[in-house]
Amino acid sequence: MKSFSLLKKNKSLAFSSLLDHFFSNIFRFSLIITVISLALILLYVFWNGLQLFNKVSFLNFFTKINWEPVARKEFGILPMIISSFYITLASVIISAPIGICCAIYAVELANDSLRKLIQVSVQILAGTPSVIFGLLGLSLITPWIQTIAPVPGLSILAAIIILSIMILPTIISISQDAIQSVPKEFKQASLALGATHYQTIFKVILPIAKSGIVTAIVLAISRAFGEAMAVKMVIGNIQTMPNFSADHWFGLLSPARTLTTNIIGDIEYAREGAHLQALFATGTILFLVIMIVNYLAYLIRYSKKPNLLK
Repeated sequence: MKSFSLLKKNKSLAFSSLLDHFFSNIFRFSLIITVISLALILLYVFWNGLQLFNKVSFLNFFTKINWEPVARKEFGILPMIISSFYITLASVIISAPIGICCAIYAVELANDSLRKLIQVSVQILAGTPSVIFGLLGLSLITPWIQTIAPVPGLSILAAIIILSIMILPTIISISQDAIQSVPKEFKQASLALGATHYQTIFKVILPIAKSGIVTAIVLAISRAFGEAMAVKMVIGNIQTMPNFSADHWFGLLSPARTLTTNIIGDIEYAREGAHLQALFATGTILFLVIMIVNYLAYLIRYSKKPNLLK
């Protein structure tokens, strides 16, 4: 009887080991497929983009302001670079404080029913298609801009407002997870030492959750920098340098074109050759910007931890 039980146990262990080995190989294979897919995408985009510089000067591509790929064979993307960074930074500056405050309220101040309502609202907002935000911008934001300024309404300001709304779910959800992950012992110790709830939030909880909040902001930057459809619908998509004069609200009222809207605007009629290669080169710049931003976030995330004893 003991030998039968021992045999059954050995078979169970052997099956468990085989199952572990099987799933381990599945996970490893999935990781390899992911890495290879990313590498192939990068190689394909970079290779086709770099072909452009056999025909066009690298310096001219980044410093010229004219984009006439068909008639005059001019490939200048400086206005698009400026517009992309301007819109992205402005939208993040608006959304980051709002999103972080919403996350703090949801975790530390809201009751359970209100917290669930906030989570559902954020999920719905995150799942809303980009084209819906574009329609919202065309029907509400651009007419509003026309009422406050003598411009058509399709402008950088409209794109900033739309992107500020679109990246809110990313900032709120990830910041909320980061704040929730702070051990309760830190909060309890702070309150026990006589700190108020708000002092505990700003002096203890937020410094500990800093890495997660930075990650949220970085992902929001990536989301805003890579958005195309909604921005194209409200920005005017005109290849011109933003007018940074005071009359145009320092560029906010100017129509513009970003790197992403340039790709989706020209890809429909781009032919093989310099024009298509220029679009791939634009995509290469997008890849590089996202990689640099994520690397900076990595440095910030693993920097020296806050000293809570000060």
